[in-house]
Amino acid sequence: MPGDIAIGSADGSTVQPQPLGTAAREAHGEVCEHCGNRYDKAFAVLMDGRRHVFDSFECAIHMLAPRCAHCQCAIIGHGAESRGKYFCCVHCAESMGVEGLADRTGPHV
Repeated sequence: MPGDIAIGSADGSTVQPQPLGTAAREAHGEVCEHCGNRYDKAFAVLMDGRRHVFDSFECAIHMLAPRCAHCQCAIIGHGAESRGKYFCCVHCAESMGVEGLADRTGPHV
């Protein structure tokens, strides 16, 4: 049943889930700061000394990932940085006049 919980005990037995009222449901889980979903498996990300709570990596990426200065996509990989701007790839950096960056340098094993 959606919104129900099961309580486990130390001996391994469980208590049958009981429907939760609105007040009880709100007491369980945290609210995702992006979508507003209350989720018992929400997680927190500490970034720049500030705690953020999300219910999915998708919401965390949407809110926290830097955006490419050229194409505005969310940078979820390594990306590139030059002159205080972030880029998703060297192509985007070069499109903005940045020179001397390479996507791959040195030997790759």
